[in-house]
Amino acid sequence: MDFSFADYQDRLYRGIFRPPDIFRPYVAIRPDAYRALDEQHMREGLRIENTFGQLNRRVGWEYFWKVYPVQSRTLDWAQLSFPAYRFILGEVLQDDWLATVDWHKFNRDHALHQPLTAYIVLKMLTGAGEDGWEIEGHHLLDLCVDEVIKWEKTVYLREFLEKSDSERGGSLGFLFDGSILSREIWKALFVETAFLAATFHDLGYPWQYVNRLNSKLEHAGYLKDSPTADAKRIVDEFGKRLLFCPLNGYGIVGSNAPSTWKEQLIDQTAVSLRDTHGLPGAIGFLYLNDVLREYPEGESALREFCVEWAAMAVMMHDMKKVYWGKNGTATMPENKHLRLRMDVDPLSCIVTLADVLQDFERPSVQFSPCTRNSKRTHADYEYEVQSVSIDYVNAGYRTLRINYRCDDADAACRKQTYLRYTQEEYFDPQRGYLDLSACGIERVELGVFS
Repeated sequence: MDFSFADYQDRLYRGIFRPPDIFRPYVAIRPDAYRALDEQHMREGLRIENTFGQLNRRVGWEYFWKVYPVQSRTLDWAQLSFPAYRFILGEVLQDDWLATVDWHKFNRDHALHQPLTAYIVLKMLTGAGEDGWEIEGHHLLDLCVDEVIKWEKTVYLREFLEKSDSERGGSLGFLFDGSILSREIWKALFVETAFLAATFHDLGYPWQYVNRLNSKLEHAGYLKDSPTADAKRIVDEFGKRLLFCPLNGYGIVGSNAPSTWKEQLIDQTAVSLRDTHGLPGAIGFLYLNDVLREYPEGESALREFCVEWAAMAVMMHDMKKVYWGKNGTATMPENKHLRLRMDVDPLSCIVTLADVLQDFERPSVQFSPCTRNSKRTHADYEYEVQSVSIDYVNAGYRTLRINYRCDDADAACRKQTYLRYTQEEYFDPQRGYLDLSACGIERVELGVFS
């Protein structure tokens, strides 16, 4: 299966790429809360047209006319899936541009990356108008849902949904009866929630930047409140939500948990706030839904479950650093319970895999050196990866081959350098962060072509 920006555009043009919308809206909105946010948004001069106008001035015609249509479609879809998105779009695009031109480390676009990650998710699971991806004759979507509805290692999902449903009158028992209907509902739910998570999976970058800055200032003696204090508040306020299940070993904290466990949980949360954009993004996603939604009245528990499940995937797609710990791959992982396994957390596995795959049409900026008397600096937006393909082969080992196609040999060499880290961190067969063995993938091989 091949993925590219041209393929994405072609599917839009032919009308066969349709974002899933069976369960929208996911939360019931309080009109007064929405109006209050809208009024503040207008007072601060963050109108959508201003946002796109400022972006156009900074990135050039070619890149702008790739971002503008894609983000406009995302904004339309978000009206019923994540209504608060329009109030943060300006900051998200601004931070994205700042990150792209930053010199601290290698930075790239996320304005195109997030919608294109959602495109990959939808194409892998459903075909996005054609046929979904298959592994030895089995559709990937079926393999994912099989793991969910076994209710063995995914029982935490069932327990959370049943508890939420009981608070709404208990009408969802049929989802667990093993019928053909319940399976079809879970398939639709999986696709839609994966698409939702992928579309907004990198929202945490602005928060991560603030947390990084706070940690630097803390060491310099400028802050009274440490990141750990923020972590304690987050554990207190969000600790019962679904996204904290992975931090608890994919379960609800039992009555026999060690008395020291909460402190360990706070420490993990503090590290996750500082070193990842996954947890900040998930917290922001939940909070911006919470601030608008009706409670205790609201939508059905199933619709609201989409938001909770998506938030967990947003967090887990970037918990690799916390999983490995401060020594990285030089030692055994510090937090083994955070490893992403297809039989435990198939949704996060799919979103994370798509995030790794989506490396095409991501510009990095190259600046021309300033001349002695020049008042200008020239910036070029370069797209090194043109497309990516996935193939499943069974030759001794059941293997997923991921191939990135670059525009020239130099770009291929640079990409190959980064892939060595990706191979070890994500796909080491024994210790890699992403374990796909439950769906028949024992080994992952990464390649680059020009």
